[in-house]
Parts: sequence; structure tokens; C-alpha cells
Amino acid sequence: MTTPDHEEHELQSLLRAHADRVDVPGDFAPGAIARRRRDRRTRATLGAVAAAAVIAVAVPTVWSADRGTPPPVPAVSASSTAVLPSPTGDPTTPQTERATATRDTAYALDDTIRYGDQVIQLEKGTVVESFAVLAGGGFVLQSHRSTGASQSEMEILSPTGRTVAALGTSGMYAVSGDGLRVVAKSGTSDTVVVHDANGVELARRTDPREVAAVVGDLVYLGGDSQQGSLEWNLSTGGTRALPAHVVAVSENGRRAALRWSVAGDAMDEACWAVVDLTQPSFPRTVERCGAGKNPSMFMPTAFSSRSTYLVGSMAVDGGYWFSAGVVRVEDGSTVLGGTGDAAVSGWTWHLADDESSLVISRNTSQPLSPATANTLQSCSLTLDCTELGAQQPPRDRDGTTEPRYVVPR
Repeated sequence: MTTPDHEEHELQSLLRAHADRVDVPGDFAPGAIARRRRDRRTRATLGAVAAAAVIAVAVPTVWSADRGTPPPVPAVSASSTAVLPSPTGDPTTPQTERATATRDTAYALDDTIRYGDQVIQLEKGTVVESFAVLAGGGFVLQSHRSTGASQSEMEILSPTGRTVAALGTSGMYAVSGDGLRVVAKSGTSDTVVVHDANGVELARRTDPREVAAVVGDLVYLGGDSQQGSLEWNLSTGGTRALPAHVVAVSENGRRAALRWSVAGDAMDEACWAVVDLTQPSFPRTVERCGAGKNPSMFMPTAFSSRSTYLVGSMAVDGGYWFSAGVVRVEDGSTVLGGTGDAAVSGWTWHLADDESSLVISRNTSQPLSPATANTLQSCSLTLDCTELGAQQPPRDRDGTTEPRYVVPR
């Protein structure tokens, strides 16, 4: 198992690669690294408190393997759920039948989740890192507090914002395309747990691999070159060995995306591939590796709804922001994104279900670095953009820029 320092070094080296090719000033440190450091600071703080307190009790630390996952910071209490004024400032009237959140309509702004005229107030000071919309209008939320030494927490929320299942700290999760299954793994455990959209636990297994995807009753766990990846059938309990480095699987279950890095002359190089899961040998239909074939350092994270595209990020130096990327599954050609003037700077994004538009929490600063402006936009694949949410100044936390808007996965 790799250590946190080794993992951070690998991630940071990969994201810094080719930074000198990008014509923007500043330094790039992604949110994943910032969250890892925040959690480790929390661990150190709690450990120091335990050492100073001469009492006969065990003080839990963030990364202790000898305890269960602590209850997460509640996203909202039953008594505090409220319908707030809409983003335009107009008051909204509570309705008997609440509208249902969808991936196309929902977004987070500060410590609220919004869709249509509905505004769900999370606990004050909640900073949304990522979220997903579930069938029936519930949510998976990954967040931390805006003040103090706060680690990342994952939880399933009801449509009104009430916590119905705690998923653990500093981990990873995946949601099926139909929103019926949630697979999560806490950063403090090797236990992979599957829930339904209502927070009811369906299955669990102990596995060192990381959560990659869930398609129907098939859960996909990504492993390194020694472990390999795994397909886990929830209906039968059976498993199937898959190629290493799986990070995403298409909705039809026919393709998987791989992501890995290789050592270069001066730094690690980003690599990705698409493999055919219908063939026993899992042939690679597309592969891009290293500066020569993957100059923009594209790193896939998800397939589009119809499996036409891969959506991911392209490493860019400057201002603690990411760069959106979309490539075609069939041949690996870039459809959106790149380096220099082609960079689409932002923090979170997804391709709409019709595969024709990108919803993005975008960095609209001029110049891009340092990042001083965050706007919610919907853009065509040719970058004709419409503003969905007014420009906001990003937050700064311990030298890391945090966006005000977050787009669901």
C-alpha cells in the first residue's frame, strides 16, 4: 500500500507535468491534494491533543484503523430544512409538492443545494466538494467545514437534505447512471459499501481497490498493476478480473476507461486508454500515453450518457483550478479543451444527458490566474456559453482556491 506522502507526490508530479507549456502564471495544486493535506493536518492536530491529554481514553484520529467511521457532520437537521429565496433574491413560497432535483437542474452554491426555485440549506459553513443527484431527488454529498481543522465527509441525503446514511471520511464514491445505486469507500477503511438511493445498505465487501463505477448490479473497482481491477456482481456475488487502472465504465457496460502514469525523463507522464469489456482479452481500442500522444495530459473521469465521449480534466498550471476536457471514445480525438488558449478553466463540470452541452463551474477570471471569478455556465461543445449563475469571488482556504459553485457529477 502506498503512503499518503507517496500518493500525493505522484498526484502532484502528474498534475504539474508540462506546466511550463501553459502560458499562465502561478502554481497549480488541485483540490484533491488540498483535501489530502487538510485531512492529514486534522490527524496531526488530534494526535497532538491525545499526546497532551494524560487521561485513560483513546482519542480517535482521522486515519485510525482501529475504530469505526465517526458520524459525519450532518448536512442539515430535520428542524433546520428551509426553503430560501431563489438565487435572484425573490422569495419562494413553500409548496405542498416539492419539485424533484435532477442532474440537469441542480447545483451547489456555498452551503446550499439549488434547483429550480428550491433551495436546500445545508449546515451553515458547509463547503461542498462534490455531489451527485439520486433517483427520487436525493443526493450524495462530499463536503467539509469552512472553519477549523475539518476533514472531508461523505453522506447520502434525502430530497429535503436530511442525512440518511453516513458513508465515511475522505473517501471515494460512484453513482449509477440511473441514480439507484451508490458505491462508497471511506478513506479510513478497506470496506466497499453499496447503498440504494434511500440510504439502505445493499452489500459490502473488503477490498483494497478503489471505487471506479457502478452500472446496474455491477460494481467496478480500480486496482494498480499488481492488483488489477475487479467487476463485482451484486446479484450473484461473483467477480471478474479486469485490466488495471479502471476509472470509469460506460452505461452499456461495453467499454472501460483506464488512467495511469509512467515515469518520464524529468517527470511522470499521463496515460489513458479505452478497453473493450466484451472481449476476453480486453483489447485497447484507444491509447494515449506520454507527452507525444497525450500532450494536454487528458485524464478521464467519466463516460457521457450515450458513451460517445469521455469527460475528464487536462492538467493546467495556475491559480488552483482545473481544465475541462472532452474526447471522443471512438478515436480519442479532442472535442473540447486543451492547453494555452484552448484551456476551459474551472473546478467541476459534467456533460449534459443530450451530450451537446457542458455545465461548468467556470473560472471566468481575466487573466485566468490568479483565479478571482467563479461563474456557473452552460456551454456548447464549441464554447457558446450561457450564464446560469452570477459571477462570485472564489474562497481562499490555506492558500487553495475553492469555488463557490459546484456542478453535480
